[in-house]
Amino acid sequence: MRLNPPTPAGAAFRSLAQVSVLAAASAALAACGGGDGSPAPAPVPAPAPAPALAPLAGGSSYLGTLSFGDTVALSLDSTTKQITLRFVDSRFGLAGAITSVYSVDANGQFMAQTFQAVAGSNLPGALVSRLSDVTLRFSAETGLVTGNVDGLPNLLDTSATSTASLQGVLTASNQGAAQISALAGTYNYLRNEAVYSASGKPGAPSASAGQLRIANDGVVRVCPGQGASDTCTNGITGRVTVDPDQSTYPGALVLELGGQRIGRAVVGKRSDGAAISVDVYSAAAGGSFTSGNWTLQSAAMAPVAATALDGEWLCTHPEQASTGRSMRHYVSIGNGLLQTDTIDIDLKLRANAASGTGVAAHGLFGGQWAGGKGAARTLLPVSANSFYYAGSSGPADTDTSALGACQRLPEQAELPKYLDKSAASTDPVMITLADALPTQPAIGYDQIYYKQGRYTHTATGNVASSQWQKAFDDLCEDSGQDSTAKNGITASSKLNDRSSFTCKAQVANYQSLLKTAVVGPKGQLFLTDGHHSFTSLWEAPNSNGNVATGLAGGQVQMPVMIKGNYKDANNASFWRTMRANKFVWLKLPDGSSITPADLPRQLGLSNGLKDDPFRSLVYFTREVGYNKPVNPSEFLEFYWSEWLQASPRSFKLSQYKLSQAGNGSDGGYMQAIKDASNLMLAANPSEMIGASGYNAVQMGQMTAFGTATYADLSTPKPADGKKAGKLAYALEYRASLGSAK
Repeated sequence: MRLNPPTPAGAAFRSLAQVSVLAAASAALAACGGGDGSPAPAPVPAPAPAPALAPLAGGSSYLGTLSFGDTVALSLDSTTKQITLRFVDSRFGLAGAITSVYSVDANGQFMAQTFQAVAGSNLPGALVSRLSDVTLRFSAETGLVTGNVDGLPNLLDTSATSTASLQGVLTASNQGAAQISALAGTYNYLRNEAVYSASGKPGAPSASAGQLRIANDGVVRVCPGQGASDTCTNGITGRVTVDPDQSTYPGALVLELGGQRIGRAVVGKRSDGAAISVDVYSAAAGGSFTSGNWTLQSAAMAPVAATALDGEWLCTHPEQASTGRSMRHYVSIGNGLLQTDTIDIDLKLRANAASGTGVAAHGLFGGQWAGGKGAARTLLPVSANSFYYAGSSGPADTDTSALGACQRLPEQAELPKYLDKSAASTDPVMITLADALPTQPAIGYDQIYYKQGRYTHTATGNVASSQWQKAFDDLCEDSGQDSTAKNGITASSKLNDRSSFTCKAQVANYQSLLKTAVVGPKGQLFLTDGHHSFTSLWEAPNSNGNVATGLAGGQVQMPVMIKGNYKDANNASFWRTMRANKFVWLKLPDGSSITPADLPRQLGLSNGLKDDPFRSLVYFTREVGYNKPVNPSEFLEFYWSEWLQASPRSFKLSQYKLSQAGNGSDGGYMQAIKDASNLMLAANPSEMIGASGYNAVQMGQMTAFGTATYADLSTPKPADGKKAGKLAYALEYRASLGSAK
């Protein structure tokens, strides 16, 4: 890769290489007396003494940068689990300070997502109104905090309907250097910049890597795309000096190259070297500007062994558009290969190389996509547990603008009870619901609410009802054991104690009714079918339909059939297999894509599964517009949902009032169900439904409208205590939660 800074349209911004050439030409011209015969200028007075560095000395205060070019300060309180983020110098109108508690997420990172304004910090109103969008994920090592911040508003865009957002990589340190001479040495670097319009809209970004040297006196020589030397090709010289405002930017320096200010450098001094992050800024014509970040790491402390990065990682890179989102990926490194969960081609790594083509640079790792032509990626280790990368986002991408940060994942503990369960076995495996990891990000809450409405139906008025026993019937049916036996439920029966009730069949006679799962790395269990059924049981009253007895919860046990065992796979290859087999659904309810790292880590309504109203709608069309096939596709209802929303149908739930059932023609929930069912019935039988790979008939399309089932959906609770309709239960239960839509 070469340094290739972007040039804003109509602006005078010059590449670093051009700056170097122009500076050299200016020096030559000056040596010839200026070239115009003018008398020599008067002597210039000696400059004032440079200000002294006043670095942070450790503790809970940090100074750092965001990769889109802002300088920030952090305060980290590990006792109260509180982090405060202050915007010190922003190109995008951010100011003031925000604070949030943080917790540890399932991947071992700290996460803060309940930010509030710090009193008296003069937070802009536009930032206050969007604090709920802000998420910060970070890791803390000795003297260093790294992570990603998402959802910050771009306040340069002042249009009334603006949703422009910022997302970036965070690097911050709490201890600087007292003297520039203490920073002397060779550094590996990654550079990331973009040109922004006056309203903050980003152009095409540019990223690159290489090495540079800092001398005792602060003189800098940059060697783009290669190891540092006095004779490197296209080398650029410059200097680091003390930032004069040490009270605002403690310990900060200013980086200049070719006579041009590049940006403010924040130093993180560590026992084995230094890490430096540079806040890049350059103004241009028409209000446009270049902004970005350089990340430097002492080459002397860099790992050099080819196996230094082997292991499992979680990597995050900001999306290039103004989405406010960063994408997270599982990355596995071993045997000289880097594998990701969402790209099926490996990256071949070279240790101590500036690029995949093998240009030597001590401490960098160069990567070349297998079969790729020119597309490359460079990895910059900053510790044994973290590295940054820059380069192409994939093997077919000729752009080299991707920038990301990676954290080593904690060692995954084995789950011995599922390690040896085989897909070849015809015997079901009894699992504990708390062990089951979801393979989809959302469920239809109204389907769960229907079940809870029925599971808690103990009386209609003064008339007792036995409808609550449906929870035990469902457990038996989903176990392939028919319903509960006559007198199989007693007052002491509990859903999470299978010995306390009796199903009609003692063993699973109907294995086609069982839900499915796969065994993942280290014996982890991933559910591929049954998210709604099992969440319904998780949320059900444990006994007698009475929530006062507590919820059944994650200790409910259910049999499943194993569809695959990938216990020996690394994370990346496992998720590649899951995608190839269509065992995972990686879309949010709004249709946006996610990665496996974003999936919830448990079932239940309070453990991260989002609400998908379309998934609920499709559930209520069952036996009205479609019948569930005997051997259904995984995520069948999601494919129907996707098909309904796609052109030319473009079905929109916003056109209906889903807080009321209605009569089927007044814009209520019943009309939404009827309209969706009629679209299903009208589909060409051979038409493929979404990306399922199956046509409408194979996906259960009915030949006629299910009138009786449809009419029963909204039936209210009868006075005799018998069951109500599914939709009636759902709406009543939802209303009881105060969540009417």
